[in-house]
Amino acid sequence: MKKFATISTLLIIAMLMTTIASAQGGLSGSGWWSGEQVQNVGDSDATVMITAYDSASTVTYSEERTLAPGAAYTFTPFYEFLTMPSGFQGSAVVAADQPIKAIVNVTNLPVGAFGETGGKGAAQYQGFDGSAVDTTLYFPLAKGDYYDATTTFYVQNAGDAAATASATFTMRTGATYNYTTPSIGPNQMAVFSIYDVTGGYTPPGTSGDDGRVGSLMVTSSQDLAGVGLEHATTESPALYIQGTRAFVASDYDNKAYAPVVKHQWYGRFTGIQVQNPGGTDIMATVTYQGADGSCIGNTYVETATVPANSAYTFVQYEGFTVLPPAPAATPNLGCYASATIEATGDFVALVNEGAFAGGAGITYSAMPDNSATTKISIPLFKDNYYNNTSGLGIQNVGTAQATNVVADFACTLEDGTTTFSAVSNPLTIDAGGSFLFFTPYSSQASEFATPFSSDHANCSVVITSDQPVVAIVNEMGWGTTMDDNNYEGFNLVP
Repeated sequence: MKKFATISTLLIIAMLMTTIASAQGGLSGSGWWSGEQVQNVGDSDATVMITAYDSASTVTYSEERTLAPGAAYTFTPFYEFLTMPSGFQGSAVVAADQPIKAIVNVTNLPVGAFGETGGKGAAQYQGFDGSAVDTTLYFPLAKGDYYDATTTFYVQNAGDAAATASATFTMRTGATYNYTTPSIGPNQMAVFSIYDVTGGYTPPGTSGDDGRVGSLMVTSSQDLAGVGLEHATTESPALYIQGTRAFVASDYDNKAYAPVVKHQWYGRFTGIQVQNPGGTDIMATVTYQGADGSCIGNTYVETATVPANSAYTFVQYEGFTVLPPAPAATPNLGCYASATIEATGDFVALVNEGAFAGGAGITYSAMPDNSATTKISIPLFKDNYYNNTSGLGIQNVGTAQATNVVADFACTLEDGTTTFSAVSNPLTIDAGGSFLFFTPYSSQASEFATPFSSDHANCSVVITSDQPVVAIVNEMGWGTTMDDNNYEGFNLVP
C-alpha cells in the first residue's frame, strides 16, 4: 500500500463479521456483519485507508480506495477484508489525505454467505472524528430487558495507551449499577451491557418497570468513542436493531434540534430522551412545529424537569403528548413534526422511534445548536436501491426563513457503473420547519433543476443553505425485508 499524508481520521466501532449467536445482554441472534460508507468531502481525490482492529488480539486488516470529491464508497466483507475470519468482532480507523465522513451499517440481513436466514435487523451510526471523542461518554438511554429491549454498548479506545473504562448505569428509579471493562488497547474496543455489571443484573419488576431503563455514563483516563445498539433481549433471528453514537462534552448545549418526530404517523411514534450531565436539576422545554398530517402548520409546547445526572423522556404517544392524534378517517395521518429542545442548563438528547406493532425501531441524536452550519454531508441516500429507500429530513434551525436550500446528489445505479447527478431547485423552509426528500425520482421531480434520471440509485448528498440547517436520513425496506435504520447528517464548515 502506498504511503500518504493523513489529514482526516475517523473511528469506526462495532465492526462485525460474526456468525456466532450472542448470549443474553449481547446482540440477539447471529449473523451480524457491518459495512462502512466513506464520503470524500474535500476538493481533490482522496486516498482512503481503513484498518480493522481485532478486539481479542493484536491482528489488524487494511484496505485502500481512491474517491473523487463528493463521492462515497462502501467497504463490505463481500469485496474487502477477505482474509478476516468468521467470528471477527472489532473496531476500525479510517484515514485519508482529504477530509472524509463515514457512517456504519450493522445488520444481520442475509447477503451471500453473511447474515442470518430471516434476519431483518439494520442500524446506522456516524463515524467519529476528533470532536466526538472524550474521556467521558454519555448515553441518554440504556435498557435492560425494558419491554423486551436491551442496549449493548461498544466503547473504542481513541487514545494512545491501553486503559480500562468505568460505566455507571442510572435507572429511572435512582438505582445505579457499575461495571469496569478489561484493559482496552489503542484503537481497540470493548463490549458490555447492564448484564455485565458488578454483582450481576436481574431485571426488576415487570416488563415496563422503571428499574429496567435509564441512562449511562462511561469514563476513562484515555479518550473514548462509543455506540449504543438497542435490540430485542433474546430473539433469533433478530428482526430489529437501532443505534447511535455516544455524546461528549462538545455536544453539550442548552438548545438542540430533532428534525423528525412522529405521533401516530403511519404506525410510528417517537420519544425524546433528554440527559442532564450536570449536578443541578434543569427545566427542559420542547417546541414542536408541525410539518404534515394532523399538526401541519401548528406549534405545540411541553415542559418537564430533568433531574441532575439523570434523564427524562418526552413521549409522543397518545395520553402522554400535546401533539394531536390522527383523525379517525385517516388513522395513519397523525402528526409529523420537527422539534426544538431548550433548557435552563446544558444537556444532550436523542430521539427513539418505534412502531405500534413492535420492531423496526430507529434512534438518532438530537443536534446541538453549536453544531449547526449552512452545509451538510450525507454519505448515503437510497432511492429504491435494491428495494431500500431513504427519507432525508432537513430542518431549518436559523432565526429566519431559508430561501436557498439546495441538495446536490451524486448517484450510482445498481449496476455499479452508471452514475448521474441531480440538483434540487432552491427550497424554502420556514424557521424551525423541515422538508423531506423521499422517492425523488418518482414523486419529487418538480423539486429538481437537474432531475433524477432513474431510481434504483445509491447516492451521496451535499446540502447547502442560506440559514443553519441539520438533517436526518431514515432508511426503510419496501415490504418486510428490512428493519428501518437512520443516521444524522454531518454538519460541515462551509
